[in-house]
Amino acid sequence: MEVLGIITLFIIIFFASPFLNFLGGWISGWLIKITIGQMIAAGFALVGFNLPLDKFPLFFGTLAVIASFFHTPNLNNKNDKS
Repeated sequence: MEVLGIITLFIIIFFASPFLNFLGGWISGWLIKITIGQMIAAGFALVGFNLPLDKFPLFFGTLAVIASFFHTPNLNNKNDKS
C-alpha cells in the first residue's frame, strides 16, 4: 500500500509541477503588464518582436514552463574542495 501512495504522489507532483510553473509565470507576466509593461513591450518592439500587452501573462507563463525543463540543480556541497 505504501508503494501505491508513493507512485501516486510522484504522478501528482510530475503533473502538477508544470501547472504551478505556468501559474507563477502568468502572475509574473500580469504584474509586469500592470507595472512596467509599456517599457517591456517597447523593448521587444526594438528587437522586432511585437507582443501585445494583453498577451504578456500567457507569454511569460509559457516561457516559465519551457524554462523549467532546462533547470539544473546545484550539486555542489559546502564540503567539496575542488
